[in-house]
Amino acid sequence: MPPSLSRRGFVASSLAVVAAAGGAEGAQAARSSNPLPHGVDAARIKQLLSRMSLADKIAQVNIPLVLPQFLHGDDSTDPTGTPANQEKYVRGGVQVGRLKLGPGGGFFGLVNESVFGSFPLPDAKTPREQALRHNALQKIALGTELGIPLLQVSEGTHGSVGPGSTVFPEGLGLGATWNPALIGEVYSVVATEARAVGIHAVSTVMAELTRDPRYGRAIWSFSEDPWLTSQYVASLVPALQGDDLRADDAVIASLCTFPLESPNIGGLEGSAVELGERELRSVHLPPWRAGFSAGALMTEASEQVIDGISVHGSPKYLTGLLREELGFAGAVIGIGFDGLTRDRVAADDVEAGALALKAGLDINVGWRDAYLQSLKTAIDRGLVSERLLDRAVTRVLALKQVLGLFDHPYVDAERAQRIVNQPSHRAIAARVARESMVLLRNEGGLLPIKPGVRRLAVIGPNADDAQNLLGDYAAAPQLHDVPSILAGIRAVAGSRSISYAKGCEVTGDDRSGFAAAVKAAKQSELAIVVLGEETKGGYLGARTNGELADVSSLDLSGVQQELLEAVSATGTPVVLVLVNGRALSVRWAAEHVPATLEAWLPGEQGGQAVADVLFGVAEPGGRLPVTFPRSVGQLPMYYNQKGSRFHSEGYVDLPGSPLYPFGFGLSYTTFSWGKPQLTTARINRSAQTEVQVEVTNSGKRAGTEVVQLYVTDVTASVALPEIQLKGAQMVTLEPGAKATVRLVVRAEDLALVNAAGSLVVEPGDFDLHVGTSSTSFAATLRLTVR
Repeated sequence: MPPSLSRRGFVASSLAVVAAAGGAEGAQAARSSNPLPHGVDAARIKQLLSRMSLADKIAQVNIPLVLPQFLHGDDSTDPTGTPANQEKYVRGGVQVGRLKLGPGGGFFGLVNESVFGSFPLPDAKTPREQALRHNALQKIALGTELGIPLLQVSEGTHGSVGPGSTVFPEGLGLGATWNPALIGEVYSVVATEARAVGIHAVSTVMAELTRDPRYGRAIWSFSEDPWLTSQYVASLVPALQGDDLRADDAVIASLCTFPLESPNIGGLEGSAVELGERELRSVHLPPWRAGFSAGALMTEASEQVIDGISVHGSPKYLTGLLREELGFAGAVIGIGFDGLTRDRVAADDVEAGALALKAGLDINVGWRDAYLQSLKTAIDRGLVSERLLDRAVTRVLALKQVLGLFDHPYVDAERAQRIVNQPSHRAIAARVARESMVLLRNEGGLLPIKPGVRRLAVIGPNADDAQNLLGDYAAAPQLHDVPSILAGIRAVAGSRSISYAKGCEVTGDDRSGFAAAVKAAKQSELAIVVLGEETKGGYLGARTNGELADVSSLDLSGVQQELLEAVSATGTPVVLVLVNGRALSVRWAAEHVPATLEAWLPGEQGGQAVADVLFGVAEPGGRLPVTFPRSVGQLPMYYNQKGSRFHSEGYVDLPGSPLYPFGFGLSYTTFSWGKPQLTTARINRSAQTEVQVEVTNSGKRAGTEVVQLYVTDVTASVALPEIQLKGAQMVTLEPGAKATVRLVVRAEDLALVNAAGSLVVEPGDFDLHVGTSSTSFAATLRLTVR
């Protein structure tokens, strides 16, 4: 067995598997850009590779996405639609054109039979049954002549997707905690539950920023900010991969989507990205550096064209940047081969497959012919060397080896049933949901709800819809109780009178429920109106957010705004609760509704968490990880703009400022700050200093403050954002308690990408702004770097 792999020890070692002989292209593949993880038995892989035919090799680089048979059609060769087809693929012999494949490499999303709730699944497999199915397929694979185990990949954006798995808050909900250690706990659970049922790698774990809220896939990302996202990625990768990938609580982290898919033109899925090299490196690359430095062993290639370069066919991105510069030692997966022909980079699938293999794409997860019959054709024609296929196969086999699958391919089915969604996992989901809540407005201290308020109306399409709390790419069905917000309120409200009216749907123009909603509000002392977005129903639902759900407006959809105005017109005080996965432009509410709570897509414990925050059982400890615009017309609207936009006076018809700024969030208590100080105001380019500030809870209840540090480079060789987040620290204090918050500033944190594209620390002056959001500073300190 290979030696134990340290938590951050998946550092690349050179590959000696692919022989340099066999042509210039094959020799170059062997000599460079081909690192493998430490602990790999290269000789064992080389010996296995020597026994493999071309058909065997092609099968190993295909890990197809599992979809129901009726989606494939009768003439499809896709082997995922039925259990019988899956078993045939594992054994080998699937015919694709003139190619008869060897034993299959694995599956993507085998446990996701409902495709995130797109299709009914009355007989959903329990965790025990999921484990048994994986074991049965592994037994078939090990019984083939080559005996190569399967690599099972699945989504893990905010929880494993096997039915019954724990569903955590999605994307911005996790990002709003400003708590990287807690995010590590979340992904440790994701790893434990995934590996328990036989999954080996979790995908769509986001290292990408969200810079355009119109884009549906932005629902998966943590933040618009590179520093904050880097902290999360640096925490979650070791949480997923653990100390030893052979362990029963460790999976490979597959970071998405390299190097980026957004900001894309119009916020439309698949549209091109027009971004300069400096912007890519200075803004978008830091989270990737953090993830690969932490040892992430899988990444998904972007489907986009970036500045005219199609990533799926780009050695610049998938080899030069990814492997040679960032030291990535794992495997690259991809599904965007169609983009190579769509954007006229390749004439057909044969050329597309050759381009992708040369670029460094290792695994096809979409049953695209570019890596099936067309790849064989490309090799036969000499368009690409078989040595490059050997390179990709070696990377796949290396992952299977570091996972211990050749020696220990099976999982304990009874353990899976015990572990998945166990009480401790639900407790973490509840904690992170509570900490994700952001209080945006609270005029007159309307929240928390006072004991004397006895009659409540709960109104809105998301009030009693537990499925809409779960988000995109969530386990479906849940196999356990998921309370709605209404259920959570009833559980906490005690003897208070609760009336409920749906009012309307998230989409559509049906106003027939308005009268009941208005009546309920008039008969109550407080109206809780729960509005937002719809993410339930998978790909076939009437979704307003998620994959393939881009929008042109950030306003409340359907007639929700009219419902809010009708309820507000009753004169009953209103609390607005937003359930959404993107920043929304809720201008009217910001002016007319006294209290607004941003709940995001809070996961399976979100209904209870919202109720706990509304009634003061818990503190709204979250802070915005993105900027909320006043209008979609302000986009792009991230906080770290360059000076000309940052200081703009705005539009003829609208201010240039955000509706709610990045980093913002109110509390149920108050805090007072001492005078921030620097331990030293002058450092050299290899040193560090520390910002210190004393924070006191001056209120009457416990609460959490998030001290944030932003930096302005006073004079630089290139134009930089006016301010950039470079530090943050949470502090939770009881009433009257105080604590000194310390934020370390290293000279290297002040580095910039210069005109030559190099990351350098330039000497000069830097203003350090200490505050509670990107627009609210308690003090500014001057630091000089020599």
